[in-house]
Amino acid sequence: MAGELNANPDQLIPAAKTGIGLQGNHEGYLKSLIAVQDELQAAVKSQGGGVAIQQAMTQAWEKGSALSTSLQEIINTLLDTGIKVDVSDMENAAQVQRATAFGLDGVNSVAGDMSGGKVNTHW
Repeated sequence: MAGELNANPDQLIPAAKTGIGLQGNHEGYLKSLIAVQDELQAAVKSQGGGVAIQQAMTQAWEKGSALSTSLQEIINTLLDTGIKVDVSDMENAAQVQRATAFGLDGVNSVAGDMSGGKVNTHW
């Protein structure tokens, strides 16, 4: 993916860790949903009502499970990106700064100013 990256691993990694806690809570809620579904199934005597409740609860569980998968993907991306930004992007930024500090022809250039914290990777 080419473009501008402005990320701070000191923010990405704690955000991912917060996400891990939230996903854990979400998994607990899904387990509780299954327990409630079993209780409702035992309590509801109407065949039509029981089927409708089971279908609604199953759909809610499926959507919640899909959300859990998406949360895990987001967490993985945050952690992976935080690590990659921390190591390789900082090394690349230093290379770009060295290469542009005097321009490609060896003449002093203002292109080496990276005080904005952004590296344009779109060539």
